[in-house]
Amino acid sequence: MKNLVITLGIALAACGMAFGVFYAMNDVPAMHRAAREQDAMGWLRTEFRLNDTQFAAIKQLHDDYGIVCAKHCAAIMSAKERAASGAEIAALETTCVEAMTGHFQRVAAQMDAGEGVRYLATVLPRVKDFGHENTPNLRGTP
Repeated sequence: MKNLVITLGIALAACGMAFGVFYAMNDVPAMHRAAREQDAMGWLRTEFRLNDTQFAAIKQLHDDYGIVCAKHCAAIMSAKERAASGAEIAALETTCVEAMTGHFQRVAAQMDAGEGVRYLATVLPRVKDFGHENTPNLRGTP
């Protein structure tokens, strides 16, 4: 029994040390700060390892697309408020999804090839089933 307690103690200590080393080696303070502050651009920069030039280009794309996105959202909300036909709302939503997809592809084109592929794999599945009730995000379903 005495050896079992000692063995368990050593095993727990080893597990704790392994976790601590793993956490310290994989902790990215910039990503955690961006997540806490809900800074999508900071998260994007850190997660996809963007250099200053890439980040500046993507930031400009993001700022420019914000205007387009706001117009699409306003059109969809207006159509829903005035009880437009399902076909009209569906057409507006399709336009929105196509615009988002194009925007995300332009963003990915600014990244290194592997990071761009990973970015599209992260964001495009969320666009496909986007409900247009609020802005798309990476937390759970859109």
